[in-house]
Amino acid sequence: MRRRRKESDGRWRRWMIAVPTTTAVALVIGGVWWAHGSLRQLSVLEVREIRVRGNVHVETAEILSRLRLRPPVNILQLDLEELAGRITTHPWVLSASIQRQPPLSLIITVEERRPVALLSLGKTFLLSADAVILEEKRARPGQALPLLRAAWRAEARAGEHLDDRRLLGGLELLELLREAPLLRQTLVEEVTAEADGNYVLRLAGGRAILRIGPDPLAQLHRLSLALGHREERLQGFAYADLRFPGRVILKPPEKGG
Repeated sequence: MRRRRKESDGRWRRWMIAVPTTTAVALVIGGVWWAHGSLRQLSVLEVREIRVRGNVHVETAEILSRLRLRPPVNILQLDLEELAGRITTHPWVLSASIQRQPPLSLIITVEERRPVALLSLGKTFLLSADAVILEEKRARPGQALPLLRAAWRAEARAGEHLDDRRLLGGLELLELLREAPLLRQTLVEEVTAEADGNYVLRLAGGRAILRIGPDPLAQLHRLSLALGHREERLQGFAYADLRFPGRVILKPPEKGG
């Protein structure tokens, strides 16, 4: 009987200790939750400054407009990843990140795309290496870019992604030509994509015209071997046709030309 009474008294004491402890923990958790919710509503936590870094072609005002923020904005309520995604909808912006900086500032860092060619489709546009049509061409002193055009009638708009496989092949060809030892001393002025998948290249200064088929790497290698065998340079010819398997057709310039 005494043992049962002792066990009952022990359980009662443990319960009396546990109840206040549990209540205290609940109050602490509730207090933290209430404090966090209150902080998110405080006007003293409104964003005071937004700074943008890394933008050259895109105006700061354009980037800020993409955020679509209407003050007052609590700095703790912002989804920074979502806001960065809004900025990357701009054609020039390749990537963007946003960080909070104490006390109440946001720092936006953008990486812009780089134009590598001009695209002629109805109008003339700046085109990036990842085939994004950046904007309609504006005068940019000192910017010498090769021209990519279609032999067929086509149109495009800024902000679109180039999806025609023939034009994409022309863009890849330009990248290949920049690295080709054969053309390191000569700028490619224009690449015309033809409807059948072939390409016509014009070198800067009208020095030569090349016709290349869908396998440009092998064809350029064949041209390099042919020129090496003849101990001549490409600039000494007016025309080169590389489209035929196992053959390179070279045409010298007209006499007196």
